[in-house]
Amino acid sequence: MVAIETDVNRPYVPADGATLTATVDVEPGTGSGSRERHILLCLDTSGSMDGAKLDQAREGASWVFGLLEPDDYVGIVAFDSDAEVVMRPQRWGDTAREDAMHRVEQLGAGGGTDMYDGLDSARTALDSLGYRPETDDAVRRVLLLSDGKDNSHEPADFRELAADIDGSGIRILSAGIGTDYEEETIRTLGTTARGEWTHLESPGDIESFFGEAVEQAQSVVATEASLELDAAAGVEVGEVYRALPQAQEVDVNWSGNTATVPLPDLAEREDQRVVLKVHAPAREDLGDHSLVDVTLTASGERASDRIAAEYTDDNAALAEHNEGVSLDHRQTVVRTELGRGNVAAAETEVEKMTRIHGEDTAVVEEAQRQTRLVSEGGRNERENATRIVDDSRLE
Repeated sequence: MVAIETDVNRPYVPADGATLTATVDVEPGTGSGSRERHILLCLDTSGSMDGAKLDQAREGASWVFGLLEPDDYVGIVAFDSDAEVVMRPQRWGDTAREDAMHRVEQLGAGGGTDMYDGLDSARTALDSLGYRPETDDAVRRVLLLSDGKDNSHEPADFRELAADIDGSGIRILSAGIGTDYEEETIRTLGTTARGEWTHLESPGDIESFFGEAVEQAQSVVATEASLELDAAAGVEVGEVYRALPQAQEVDVNWSGNTATVPLPDLAEREDQRVVLKVHAPAREDLGDHSLVDVTLTASGERASDRIAAEYTDDNAALAEHNEGVSLDHRQTVVRTELGRGNVAAAETEVEKMTRIHGEDTAVVEEAQRQTRLVSEGGRNERENATRIVDDSRLE
């Protein structure tokens, strides 16, 4: 059973109003593990992939085949100057592994990079299975691997395509490898389509990327997840971020007083968190008031909670502060900016954290460490910075 829990940094606010930081924690619950997986490997086979990278992509595909169940579906699209459907999505139980491997082994590298056509072909191939997001619950994934820049499309061009793919119930897990790929494109694809983006340091990482993505898809307990925010009159909501599993800013479109925050598919043992700013307006009547009603919807299940505060003139109560919620928000902003490579913006946020919370706070120390690593490092450090690390990995 899915569940949500809200918290605020200021449980008490004055009569003239205040701005709060809020968190919404999503607990995915458990599932039967019986959902079909629809996996589409979308592989860059341009000339720059020749050699070790393409060899490892073939090994990664073989690894995926070994993780599939009979009722899963798998397909392959390759793209260089053009896109080609190498294997249309088909039920794995009806597929000869030798035939699938033969198709993979026949992949060659050459030509330019038309990633846009590759993704569009991947979406069309998966849609041929007749999936309907409003009624079906298969776990649908495009696993994109590329080491280059699209020859005719800019990163912004991929946002609309990724949104359309997401609307088809497909999550994109995008990976860039090497030094010449367009990082903004890889990031846009992963965030817009409620998936994830990653940097692969070496060809040897390709197999792990494919394997972990397919295994994670097996642990999904609910698809088409979203939070509905229903704000009370006069309440303003802004700065909405997905904090877990990967820091990503969310563009929220409002219709009246309500908005929907799309979430990645819910997976067992993978809690999600959304952080946001909420402005509580001035009120004449003191006491407890709901600011935002929050409803989680996922695979037909629903869970509700509210973001609330108590209006008071008690100075002792007004001084209460839940520092952890404030730190969650600041840390998520830092991680998002570092993922974008915006070190200066991250440093500004770290300075605010340090000034307000002190240098000796563990979260502040981690934000300082990650900012230093990204400033001195490269793409691997930027991608790592978007994820929470456990204490055993801290320096």
